[in-house]
Amino acid sequence: MGKLKWLWPSSMKNRLVLSILLFVLIPSAFLQIRNITQLETMMKDNISQQNAAQLNFLKNNIESLKFGVLGAMLQLERDPDLREQLGRTGENMPEKNMFIKNELLLVKQRLMNAIVPVHLTLVDDKGEVYNTLEEGMAVPAVRGAELLQQPEFVKLRQGAEAYYWTVHEPDYLLANALPGSQLFSLFSKLQGTDGHTFAYLRISLDMKTWLNSITGGFQVKQTYYLLDGGGQPILMGRNDRSAQALGGMLATFKSNPARYFTDDKDLFIFNGTYLPNMDWYLVSRFPLEALSGNILAMKREVMLSFLVTCIIFAGIMYAIVSSTVRPLHNLQKKMSELVDKNLNVSIPERKYKGELLRLARAFNLMTGDIRKLIERLQMEERQKEAIRFQMLMSQMNPHFLLNTLNTIKWNARNHGDMGTSEICQNLGKLLESGLNSDADLVFLKEEIELIRAYVYIQSFRYDHSFNVEYMIGDGLEYALIPKFSLQPLVENAIYHGLVHMKAGGKITILIAGAGGRLRVEIGDNGQGLERSGSASGKRRKGIGLSNLRERIMLLYKGRGELLLLPLPQGTVAVLDIPLLNSLPYDKEERNVENTSGRG
Repeated sequence: MGKLKWLWPSSMKNRLVLSILLFVLIPSAFLQIRNITQLETMMKDNISQQNAAQLNFLKNNIESLKFGVLGAMLQLERDPDLREQLGRTGENMPEKNMFIKNELLLVKQRLMNAIVPVHLTLVDDKGEVYNTLEEGMAVPAVRGAELLQQPEFVKLRQGAEAYYWTVHEPDYLLANALPGSQLFSLFSKLQGTDGHTFAYLRISLDMKTWLNSITGGFQVKQTYYLLDGGGQPILMGRNDRSAQALGGMLATFKSNPARYFTDDKDLFIFNGTYLPNMDWYLVSRFPLEALSGNILAMKREVMLSFLVTCIIFAGIMYAIVSSTVRPLHNLQKKMSELVDKNLNVSIPERKYKGELLRLARAFNLMTGDIRKLIERLQMEERQKEAIRFQMLMSQMNPHFLLNTLNTIKWNARNHGDMGTSEICQNLGKLLESGLNSDADLVFLKEEIELIRAYVYIQSFRYDHSFNVEYMIGDGLEYALIPKFSLQPLVENAIYHGLVHMKAGGKITILIAGAGGRLRVEIGDNGQGLERSGSASGKRRKGIGLSNLRERIMLLYKGRGELLLLPLPQGTVAVLDIPLLNSLPYDKEERNVENTSGRG
């Protein structure tokens, strides 16, 4: 990201113009392109719907044509006159031939009403051939035995089925009549009621010519393909290479005829439908050239007009931004003069109006407030220097006390008064901790040492009328705890709980850590909260506890608490704070002896 900072202008004016370009004009351009793309998609959907309707129309016509051919075959098979004429031999052969050909022509004429080129070929059991080719057409001599040797007739004669459909190239009989066309033909056995085959029939349909004739009136011009169930082409141009691409679409056309595809270059739309009775696929290919030309022209016009609009808009915005930024430059100039003129700088307000006038007034007000703040800070700095001097002076007295305690301790020890010596040493520890006020949090082991020193002194005062039991969880000696947080709680237990007990007093200090929390419980078996409050005229509450609560609130931001709870006999103070473990560090052991040199 840092490498791209040089692309971002440093001038506010240029930033505003670039921001408008990035966040207004460019998104608007993408929106325009998106709208055109959606329009193009809608047009493709409409074209696809028209193609699907045409394919459905062709599907119905093809199936109707198939049923018509089957009906014509059954009509010829059940015509007794035709069967009688086919059975005649040796007499009136021209009349017989004319009758049979007329029957075939009548069937052809009925099928031709579907605008499809139809040719019928009939071979009787005697090898005579009859067909519907027009007179005068050059047709080679045809023998029935030779015609029946063609693969399609061989399959019919050897198979158990009475008829079948197939697609094939025109044979030499139909080559002149249907040049270059693939034929869709019904090969059928004409059988009597006794099951004897008395003739073989072929009805051939020129599907390409039929499709061209029936789609000639369609408003949308396109190319049509016929493929079998395996994806092999039935009706397709010889140089057309679309069969492989169409094969991947057939499964979708079978399950969802409303779907359409486009090619890789987006030049054509492909629609298709499945003909279940014939196991065929009818596919149409619509050229998108006209549609794409209109869309491209529309895109060019829209983008050109949008570009002109953007240029005009950018020029207007640049002029507006320049007029807005100019007063800011004046403000920048005035601010650069603040130091040189010791803040004695102001902006003439009469030159500006509206927001700029408010900005000028705010600047003048700001400079005035800064001058007042500087004067106040200078006064406070002088006061802080005076307070610091007093604090340095006040630290001399505690150091003098430590040195005096050290002298008393050695004097008592020299005279064999070990009790007084121990009291002086523990009192020195407490005074020394009070002088080291830099840290707010200390190790738990250090706080416990202070408690032991405090308890030692108080036990002398109260003639050893109580004892203290320590129960500290493993691994907590280096947990951090507020400095002087336990001493007020022990002091509270002694003064308000055990002060009236001559013997048997007990203070329990229980410290445990769990769930990321450190819990300290300091309980006593004294007179309890109610009796302590009635005896002293108030409940157990003092300045030390109030100060400790305030310190906990400041240190832990509401995540710590201090509670006083009643016990069946006595009171327990509960301190619950976050558990913060620290690594131990080397620290010079201090005692009252090494404090004597601190003055």
